[in-house]
Amino acid sequence: MKTKRFALDKIPFFIAGLFFLAAFLNPEFPVLAFPYGPPPTMVTPTTPFTPPVVVPTDVQSGIFNFQGNVPNFLNLSSPVALNGVQLVDDNSFPQTSELKGPTTGISIRQTEGTTYEKIGDYVVKLVKGEILVSVKRPSETAIVETPFGNISISANGDAIIKLVDGTLRVMNLDGQGQSIKAQLDKGPFAGPADPTLTIAPGYEVVASEKTLSRSLLRPRDGIARRHFKVLENAHLAISEFSLESALNASDVIADLRQAKDGVKERRILGDMSKMAAVLNHMNGTQGFTVEE
Repeated sequence: MKTKRFALDKIPFFIAGLFFLAAFLNPEFPVLAFPYGPPPTMVTPTTPFTPPVVVPTDVQSGIFNFQGNVPNFLNLSSPVALNGVQLVDDNSFPQTSELKGPTTGISIRQTEGTTYEKIGDYVVKLVKGEILVSVKRPSETAIVETPFGNISISANGDAIIKLVDGTLRVMNLDGQGQSIKAQLDKGPFAGPADPTLTIAPGYEVVASEKTLSRSLLRPRDGIARRHFKVLENAHLAISEFSLESALNASDVIADLRQAKDGVKERRILGDMSKMAAVLNHMNGTQGFTVEE
């Protein structure tokens, strides 16, 4: 029993001896442990990173550059309306001397009592009343002259242009991109601040020689509107309108429906109906109201 107890007592020394021998024979024997010494120094940046701040005005159209002070319309003021317009360079507006191409795709419909003059193959001058101008390929561009400046309609665009008692309305029915442009450089817009802008489908631009009133912004024409923005010291305004309601309430579109047996008329009505469905899906139908 003494011999066995002596052997057990020697086991720890035997194991220690094996580790010592291993260390002696292979001094680079790897160990699973962290290195000795102080922990590595963490380098922190001297200038903290600040994410960029994006505010709505950074992505607006630039239309704020010529808005006026119109406190009487604060209840109608909505920056959302500015989504429907974009300022562009004056040189981007088509010149009448440069217009060319076939005229077979240019159509004009008018309401009763409307007066306009044909200046050339591609240009008409609106004296008074309401017209619907449609440009379909192979035609490229048509221009409407008004007391406030020129309106261009490019393929494939349709627009209602109305001039009554010194107030001009331009409604883009289905022209995408920069199809519908307004170069306002006459009357109250003459001078260095004259804006040239594009109008998005489903938006209306109203220009007037007199200060705009609520009745001019929201006429009783059966067309539903929302999101108003008044600019240029209340001589200019932008709003969104329901194209679906315009198809049902507009007199000039009603006149177009009566001639829907023609190929042009069917195409125009078809394009507007498709755009109305797209706008309802993308922008919703909430908030539109009809003035009674």
